[in-house]
Amino acid sequence: MTQEMSLLVENHQGVLSRIARLFDGRDYRLESLTTQAAEEPETNWITLVVSGARPSLEKVEKQLNKLVDVIQIEVKPDKVV
Repeated sequence: MTQEMSLLVENHQGVLSRIARLFDGRDYRLESLTTQAAEEPETNWITLVVSGARPSLEKVEKQLNKLVDVIQIEVKPDKVV
């Protein structure tokens, strides 16, 4: 199962690497990662496509919410692949 997540994050050095490190050695896989500037210059949007079992995807969302630099998470409906 894959899931798309859009993260509104603070525009600080190292934010992207902290998010990418969540996927190192875990039971879910980062399929795609893109970034773009948000309306405010101090924030960015990061869009992730993550694959794994449903419990694993719920776990990654909870872990992303714990990161200080993550302001908001929008999860798109599940896609079965």
